[in-house]
Amino acid sequence: MNLKSYLKSWEGTQNENKWGRMFIAGLIVAVLVLIGMLANKQTIVTIQPFTLHDEAWVTEDDSSQGYKEAWGFALAQLFGNVTPSNVGFIKDRIDRLLSPAIYNDVVNVLEMQSQQIRNDRVSIRFEPRFVEYEPKSEKVFVYGYSFTKGMSNESEVRTDRTYEFEIAISNYIPVIDFMDTYEGRPRTEDVLERLQRREERRSER
Repeated sequence: MNLKSYLKSWEGTQNENKWGRMFIAGLIVAVLVLIGMLANKQTIVTIQPFTLHDEAWVTEDDSSQGYKEAWGFALAQLFGNVTPSNVGFIKDRIDRLLSPAIYNDVVNVLEMQSQQIRNDRVSIRFEPRFVEYEPKSEKVFVYGYSFTKGMSNESEVRTDRTYEFEIAISNYIPVIDFMDTYEGRPRTEDVLERLQRREERRSER
């Protein structure tokens, strides 16, 4: 055997192994970096709500405007279409979505309204006209017509009504942080500011 050729071959093999080990080590580092990036990256779920034309998305702690609008629409439909027979169902559905900060207040109001609806045998239905999202306050406003009817044959009474919600996201699940309903159109921050300026001008006279 040619000693020079053997040594040359051995040296080449060692160099090749060295570069191979470095390459493998580099791959391992790259894989570990990718694993870390994937572990820290939030999963984004894209959905197509039946109430919207555009896609919406939700992550572990955030969502798109469309997602909140879809939930606001659904909640307004739930609260706005109450009968003596479904009031218990509505309470059970909303119970799981309420923030702890407002849970007791909302449940108490629902209990009182439930009893009143059963006693008076009143039915309420809601026809939404539009949904508005206010980025400044992150509130969802659902405006429409509310119709109330008793058990007699009297005609329905129509009023303009707005449902107002603040919806947060926790572990991909919507959480209602705030809710209100009132007669009239949405009380956005711009509307409230105009009303406040009007009152200030009146007080100055």
